[in-house]
Amino acid sequence: MFPALEGDCILLSLGDQLKRTHILIDGGFAVTYKNYIKPRLQEISSKGEHISLVVVTHIDTDHIEGILELFKENNVADNPQIIKIEEVWHNSYKHLQLEEVAELTKLDWKEIAILSNIKSKGRIGSKESLSGEKDISAEHGSSLAALLYRGNYKWNTHFNGLAVSCDNKNIIRLDSDIVIRLLSPNNEKLYKLQEYWLRELQKEKYDFKLSKDELFNDAYEFYLMNQREIEKGYEIKEISYTESTKDLNDYLSSSESYDSSPANGASISFVLEYNGKKLLFLGDSHPQLIKLELEKLMNHGDSKLFFDLIKVSHHGSHRNTSKNLLEIIDSDIFLLSTNGGRNKHPNNETIAKIVCRETHKKRRLIFNYLHGEQPWDDEGNKEKYNYNVNYPEDQQYTVIEL
Repeated sequence: MFPALEGDCILLSLGDQLKRTHILIDGGFAVTYKNYIKPRLQEISSKGEHISLVVVTHIDTDHIEGILELFKENNVADNPQIIKIEEVWHNSYKHLQLEEVAELTKLDWKEIAILSNIKSKGRIGSKESLSGEKDISAEHGSSLAALLYRGNYKWNTHFNGLAVSCDNKNIIRLDSDIVIRLLSPNNEKLYKLQEYWLRELQKEKYDFKLSKDELFNDAYEFYLMNQREIEKGYEIKEISYTESTKDLNDYLSSSESYDSSPANGASISFVLEYNGKKLLFLGDSHPQLIKLELEKLMNHGDSKLFFDLIKVSHHGSHRNTSKNLLEIIDSDIFLLSTNGGRNKHPNNETIAKIVCRETHKKRRLIFNYLHGEQPWDDEGNKEKYNYNVNYPEDQQYTVIEL
């Protein structure tokens, strides 16, 4: 688990020296790539190994920016500069087109201007002229979609080039030993993201046309990357950490609000099964869909699904880990990837939801950054709720061996 500021970047290495499979999940920020991912991938490549799968869970700067840097430098699939990459999972704008869009839908000059400006500035509603009297040239940036096209990478081939969606395919065998069970998104979540994107465009032009023009892919990605999400919903219980209010149970709320972000709802989440172990990677997903999909895996009489590791959704946001979801899942190990920036994740309430439950095993909360003095560090809480906390000894990446 790499230090990715408030973002995500996880590298899975499965197998032994005779046969090793590497899977990269998200890439954090550009600095994450420069300082951590690139050196590690070069080390892997020097051993004659490669990346079997890159999973871009969704389009948000703290997940995708480092991936963009990787594919800019890696250049083309058949002559990689950094490392060979077999397959990429990434839902771009074209994968939101669940209904057929006319191949030759022609954009008018204003639509081209709006999309070009979004690509250039990463936002909608610029004050710049849309006169159409001169060409609008975007900054020299590339969307991930453009880089994958240019580099001729295998892209969503496990889904026959369609969207990574559990409605399209929910069980993927990477090889005879590795099985991935997709949990999200489903087509409904992708529809909602498409509707959101079209609504944003129609704020600029009420009859904006959907198109298969490649400019849509670029504008869509740059727009989503530049949306700075702010936690909304009910007020988080802010309790000053003192001796009289140190019990984690005090942070639990009687009501819950849920993440409504269309981008997070379309986050790729999955269970990876290998060598008898089950690992749950939740991206920034919505807990309602995850619970629905996981219940399908429960056998009659099961009260709970146990995983060898759970990567907590959305950096520990209280809106992405629900009590209902935690009623059916548990693990000895919970990963929390964030430096605490932006939305001050993880929320104390999320930690309380995880640990203030009955357990016969000692849970481990594993962080990739120090977070200062926090209520979950209190020795009384650790003893009462039977858990440990692990922080990195330095600012190198956190290694978890199973």
